Amino acid sequence: LSELGGADAISLRRIRRALLSHRLEGDLRPGNQLLIDAINTGDFSIDECGPIIRVHDLLEKARKILYKKDSRAEDLLWAIWNNALNSDGASLSQTWQSTALRGGNRGASADRDLDAMMQLFESAHRFSERFPLSGPKAFIEEISREEIVGDVITSKGVRVDAVEILTVHSAKGREWELVAIAGVQEGVWPNLRQRSSLLGSERLVERERHGDLPRAQLDTISASALLEDERRLIHVATTRAQKKIFITAVSRDEDQPSQFFEEIYEHLHQENPGLILDSEIPRAITPSALVAALRRALDGSDSTVAASIIKKLSDAGISTADVHSWAGVNHVSTDLPVVAPSDLVIVSPSSSESFEECGVKWFLEKNGGKNGDSVAQVLGSAIHAFAALMVEQPQLTKADLIAKLESSWNLIDPNQGWVSKTSLKKAIAMIERFVRYHVESKRTVVGVELKFDVSVGRARIMGSVDRLEVASDGSLYVIDFKTSKTPISKEDAKENLQLRSYQLAVAEGGFLAHSESVTPSGAALIYLGHDKKSISKRDQEEFDLDLMREKVSQIADGMGSHHFKAATNKRCKECPVRSSCPIQAEGRSVIQ
Repeated sequence: LSELGGADAISLRRIRRALLSHRLEGDLRPGNQLLIDAINTGDFSIDECGPIIRVHDLLEKARKILYKKDSRAEDLLWAIWNNALNSDGASLSQTWQSTALRGGNRGASADRDLDAMMQLFESAHRFSERFPLSGPKAFIEEISREEIVGDVITSKGVRVDAVEILTVHSAKGREWELVAIAGVQEGVWPNLRQRSSLLGSERLVERERHGDLPRAQLDTISASALLEDERRLIHVATTRAQKKIFITAVSRDEDQPSQFFEEIYEHLHQENPGLILDSEIPRAITPSALVAALRRALDGSDSTVAASIIKKLSDAGISTADVHSWAGVNHVSTDLPVVAPSDLVIVSPSSSESFEECGVKWFLEKNGGKNGDSVAQVLGSAIHAFAALMVEQPQLTKADLIAKLESSWNLIDPNQGWVSKTSLKKAIAMIERFVRYHVESKRTVVGVELKFDVSVGRARIMGSVDRLEVASDGSLYVIDFKTSKTPISKEDAKENLQLRSYQLAVAEGGFLAHSESVTPSGAALIYLGHDKKSISKRDQEEFDLDLMREKVSQIADGMGSHHFKAATNKRCKECPVRSSCPIQAEGRSVIQ
């Protein structure tokens, strides 16, 4: 996950899963051990192996020094540092140096990283001077045993001119001349969020103390107790100062000062009438703070002077003064359509539903804004595969499917313990619901996972259906299996664009290779994850196909255009691209 490997949490999980799927039968090593062994030995046969190769190659260079006669600790460090490359193949030392010189938050972080490397080299050098006959291994063992910093460049002892950053609990029993308490915001201090345990034992304690009261009343009592605990903490914090104390809070649309902040002010105002709160904070003496002040002045009467100074700073190499680096001021990169007007636009049934819901969400997800595969998504794919398997191999029984699910479970869910067992139990219930539907269905199965490709106007509708059935009158019925827990409403199912797209594909001859019929008789969503005895089903009857053809053509025109509309709906809270949405607080331009 470091800059050396260049992996992120999603790609690391994908690598572990690939290693698990390629391990030999009888190999019981978990995913983490397989990853360690692959880095150590360089022996692996997976495609996405870039991070493994980079770390393995660097370790190989380090090992040559480690096992070299008379090598020292700084020799080993230099072999690693001099050969360290980031995921783009650039020298890590040069990258950090360039970033540090550019300044800003990232520059400060790179500067600290370089300081840490210098300190590490200095520690290795001093170790070699103290123990000239000890090799790199001894230095590594020495560093590993340290619980506190044992060798620093600066002098040891208590520094009276240093600032201590502490939690309130760790400050108990101590005092300072000056104490600063920052961020006294509502929702943060007091923090009234329940600190509940996994099994809710604290509610049993409250019930024992106060009797058999309703849950809401017990929660109110618990919140009152939490408030008093938080009040005691603020008292501890404010009594650590011997001479001066600074208490800060921010007042803006999304943040308000804490009730404690107001109470402290009222208390001080009673003792010192005429006391006022400082609302203006002096600007920090940094390039970024200066540029920020000049940018604010661009809207005032001194805009010409401010713009001139900003240009001079930019010409002098101050990165924050470069207009091209400012967020929210970039012009539209292009007004060309995503798809040329003369070309067909690929529209999948699921994407048509997503596009109608929110054009921005659809576009961002289509171009990489989607989260990586979660356990739920992998499980959904597995359940669909098992459902298809039972149709393709009619001799399989419910017990056979469950056995196959259990044998491959470690590939589906890498978790362990009761979490994994609970998920497996739910997955088995999905298999059982599918088998029940399969047995009880009165229609004949035409096929499973059948692909289709039809054109309607400018739209090229492509996709596959989970299951295609034929009714007694020869018409075709589409089944779409869902592993989610919550079914949509029956009214929403009637208008569901995904199901309508499937039925339109039937009418346009998308399944002529499997059936001569082009007559759809309906479609249905089967919710295998809905925890009920009866199978949750949402039906969609026949509808006006000509209106659907017009709708699909409109969707295709929208998908191929250069403009995509953001819309608020009930799914916004769980949207994976919320932080990039222009109508959400998280994604709105910083200058709006």
